[in-house]
Amino acid sequence: MHYSFSYAFLSLLISTPLHAKTIDWIVTDFAPYYIFNDRYAGTGRDEGVIGLLEQQLPDYTFTRTIFPSSRTIPELSKPNHTYCMLSLYKSPDREQHISFSGQTSTVGLSPSIAIHKELVQHLKLNTNAPVSLKTLLNKYQLTLGISMNRSYGKTIDKVINNSADASIIIRPGQDTLASLTYMLKKKRIDVLLGYPSEHYYLAKSMGFEDELVQLPLTEASDLSYGYIGCTNTELGISQVEALNAALKKIKQQPAYHEVLLRWLPNNLKPLLEQRLKANKNASTE
Repeated sequence: MHYSFSYAFLSLLISTPLHAKTIDWIVTDFAPYYIFNDRYAGTGRDEGVIGLLEQQLPDYTFTRTIFPSSRTIPELSKPNHTYCMLSLYKSPDREQHISFSGQTSTVGLSPSIAIHKELVQHLKLNTNAPVSLKTLLNKYQLTLGISMNRSYGKTIDKVINNSADASIIIRPGQDTLASLTYMLKKKRIDVLLGYPSEHYYLAKSMGFEDELVQLPLTEASDLSYGYIGCTNTELGISQVEALNAALKKIKQQPAYHEVLLRWLPNNLKPLLEQRLKANKNASTE
């Protein structure tokens, strides 16, 4: 009996290395960053970046744990289990609990508005230049749709909060952007605020992307940066170091740039490419 227990224990040690290198990624069902269920499953932007990192780190095993969006940061911040997550906004508050990469993991265009092409023509807006959200709300008195409890940056948030007389529809709950996109399709709202890749994916899923155009905003910054964050444990810090080194390499690959552009409409792809070139030295070492 003693022999068989020892043999079984020894076999377990041989088959399960004590220091196996495993990175457990937090993922969430939030298209087009992660796409799990529809005909575009597996083509999410952040999924694509994780795949490139996996190729770059053959000594590591990547696992994925799905959490609702509301639980991602709380779970990442708990020291009892070490997770990593892509495309995180870096803030002093988060840095108390999360170890961040120095390299950006994703770079995208800042918030834009989606609007019907015929309304653009009616208002004689220039589709080759950013438009002012303040002007759209106050001068043209367009109805704006936004998701509840979501920040779009200090300047844009200030415009929304200071437009008391504007017609603004705020949707709470899950799948708010999909609900608002459907309202835009039915012309129950005039403009929808969000990120370009989100607009494009949802409109494409609903089959009316050709009816819309996306316009960048004068109140938005040129680019939106995301970082890898891992739980602030000894293991998490070592994982961030390995991932940071891998990021430096994959960001030189054409496949990485293709992933960043994947879910942008054609009229905005050149804009992101132009801004990426202009900001190629923005990442820290």
